Amino acid sequence: MSDRYSNNPLNRKSKSPDLKLYVKDVPFHLRKEALAHKSEKVTTLLECNKIDELRCILRDIDIDPRTFLLVAKFCYGYEMQFSSENIVSVLCMAYYLEMNDDHSSDNLLNKAVTFLEQRVLLSWDETVKALSVCSDKILNKVADLGLTEVFLDSLVEKALNDPRLLQDLTTLPLRLYESLILESSKLNVSIENLVASVCNYAKVHVFEKGSGDESVSRHKREVIEAIERLLPHERGAVSCGFLFKSLKESIFLDACSDCRKGFEDRISKQLDMATAKDLMILSSEEDGSFDIELLKTILKSFYSNYNVSDVSRCVIVARMLEEFLFEAAASKHSLRVETFKALGEIAVAASCDFLRYSDGIYRAVDVFLERHRGLIESEKMEVCRVLECKKLSSEACEHASKNEKLPLRIVVQVLFFSQKQIRDKVDREMKGVEEKTEEASEEDDDEIDNMNKKLLRLDIESDYRKKRKFENLECIAHCAEKKLKEKKVSVWREVKRKFGCMTSSTVDACDCHIKKRKKTYHRYK
Repeated sequence: MSDRYSNNPLNRKSKSPDLKLYVKDVPFHLRKEALAHKSEKVTTLLECNKIDELRCILRDIDIDPRTFLLVAKFCYGYEMQFSSENIVSVLCMAYYLEMNDDHSSDNLLNKAVTFLEQRVLLSWDETVKALSVCSDKILNKVADLGLTEVFLDSLVEKALNDPRLLQDLTTLPLRLYESLILESSKLNVSIENLVASVCNYAKVHVFEKGSGDESVSRHKREVIEAIERLLPHERGAVSCGFLFKSLKESIFLDACSDCRKGFEDRISKQLDMATAKDLMILSSEEDGSFDIELLKTILKSFYSNYNVSDVSRCVIVARMLEEFLFEAAASKHSLRVETFKALGEIAVAASCDFLRYSDGIYRAVDVFLERHRGLIESEKMEVCRVLECKKLSSEACEHASKNEKLPLRIVVQVLFFSQKQIRDKVDREMKGVEEKTEEASEEDDDEIDNMNKKLLRLDIESDYRKKRKFENLECIAHCAEKKLKEKKVSVWREVKRKFGCMTSSTVDACDCHIKKRKKTYHRYK
């Protein structure tokens, strides 16, 4: 490799090299004057006669030998071959060596800036490509130059127009990726696109298998801690499966406590959205063991946020834990009795106030005993301690009463509670019959009362009609009598009128007679 970089036409039409530099253990034989012609920094060192510092000039920046060869050839008058892969390193080196136009016209720094603006920053792919090859030392120089914001602004602007571009950023260095996602989240990029990008980044840098050396583990630890910081806290924003995987990796990689707690909190907020297979992620791939305390911590956090309106969520979690117990019992690993019992106690505690039957726990016990046929009677009893016979349905009781895998004592208990269920059922049915009989009797009494009321109403109506009929007859007779009297009076009046006993004024017969007599009396007097 040394010959490859030292055998180059840098010294044509010139004197022999008088300076030897090493770039990542690769030697370069150069002329001081050629470098000084383009580099103000080299010129200053030569003028101060600091040759030793000149030999160590490139230690502060992480330059690839191929990139340095291109820069050196430029100092010898060759045309610079820019690309997205070398532009950032060339730019940092040109800035570090002070290769500006004030020192030499048409110098490297100005050319590099022009290429960056016209050929790199205008393209999403080229910008990502340019940043993906940068080492930490180069990124430090990029930050010193103030170029980090330039790159991020370019990417964020394009991501706002098309958020799907955020998906393919797995090649970006973590420090740039985290900054890009944070900036995008501030500018209303949808949560769905941000989460998809973060999950994809974690899949490549954390979940994929790699070597177990310290540097890889350290990188993964840094990534998983950044992933936790970038994920939103909204319920349901991140899948439960991804959260469980991330929690497991954070424990394995010995991430900081804030990272682990962040994943635990997100899981507890949406535990009712998880499945039994999600919980199985927490099991050890080597022996199938479980972190019981971790599971209790998650459940405790879930129930601490429980209120009356969340009963349905608690029911879902209780059923999910029963299914999880079944999956654990049926797993390929030979689960220990102590572990199964501990998981079973958790499932029982979750279901006691929310589930009427414990058939799911019975299914788990049955499959565990099936996979551990060699257990002695006392071990079987330990397994069955999580089984509540009084909470088995009639179907489960029937199955358990014929289950030869169960200890005899458990079968007896099942039969006892099964008979009790039958008695209770008969009592309920008999009580129901009595209630129906009483209801029927009450209905008959009501019917009799209704009939009596109807008859009484008919009698009352009959008397009323008779009374009305009698009153009508009296009324008719009275009217007839009145008419007769009126008829007699009117006839008499007519007779008196004819005999001149009545004037136009209405007076009765007695008055008329008295008046005539009075008039006669006055005439004779």
